[in-house]
Amino acid sequence: MLSNLHLHSRFSDGMSWPEDIALEAARAGLDIVALTDHDTMGGTERFIRACETRSLKAIPACEIDIYEPQIEYRSELLAYFPEADFNSSILSTKCILQKALEQRRSRLEFFIESAKELYPDKELSFKDLFKDKTGLDFDEELARKISWSKVDLFLYLKAHRCIKPEMNYKEFKKKFFVGGLLKKFKLDKPEVATVVKAVHGDGGFVVIPHLGHFWDDELPLFQKEAEKLRLLLAWFRHAGVDGVELYWYNGEFKSSRFNEQLREIAKPQGFFFTYGSDCHGPGSGKHTIMKFKGPFDGFPQRKSIS
Repeated sequence: MLSNLHLHSRFSDGMSWPEDIALEAARAGLDIVALTDHDTMGGTERFIRACETRSLKAIPACEIDIYEPQIEYRSELLAYFPEADFNSSILSTKCILQKALEQRRSRLEFFIESAKELYPDKELSFKDLFKDKTGLDFDEELARKISWSKVDLFLYLKAHRCIKPEMNYKEFKKKFFVGGLLKKFKLDKPEVATVVKAVHGDGGFVVIPHLGHFWDDELPLFQKEAEKLRLLLAWFRHAGVDGVELYWYNGEFKSSRFNEQLREIAKPQGFFFTYGSDCHGPGSGKHTIMKFKGPFDGFPQRKSIS
């Protein structure tokens, strides 16, 4: 069963709606897929319905932003709920997501107010940004389900000619956030133990995504620091993390080398493996759904407690 279990929609920082992603997944020849939007499952039901019409199996899932001070890990964890009834379970995880959604909305509104000080001649507002992002009139119910990001602000300011058209997101972050042009707003992110407890309590599985990012996707450094990788994985395994993602590192050769080393070190530690390309859709710079997939036999059986 060919899978890609790491996809993003407009419910977070992706460029496509769930229905469009399901269509692309079918065209890519995938069998199993997961919508893993950042800190939200707002598009999950729509995605599942769209996949069902195309005979695709969709796993309820999300990607949770975390900060783990013990190992200085500022990234995400993927959460999958293969046996979940979406409407009546995943309650503990949804509590984490709800807090994150509220913080993300507050942060975006704060950034817009800060941007208005920089560009007093522009009529900037959260409702206007909503319309730019969705193409719809403002809908509070939908707005509460979207995980608002710095990417949304970047695209909005670009659309209003506040920043140069040729500026990319990396340059924008450096100038406006690192450089201090916009006022700071810190999100309160959960630690690994909090996420693992919630996801396991909801019957789900926790997977580490794109571990090569920890080494800035630098393959020679990653290969050189195999022992550091081993210790990092051991820490995650001890913390209760279940799986490791095999990932698309912007090229077949590079991806195969990264994933080969990950398999070699993670498998003896008891991890299972998923496949994900972190696709954000057309125009995002990460339109990768067609580029990476892998055979996935399903999630492991839970050990019974006697």
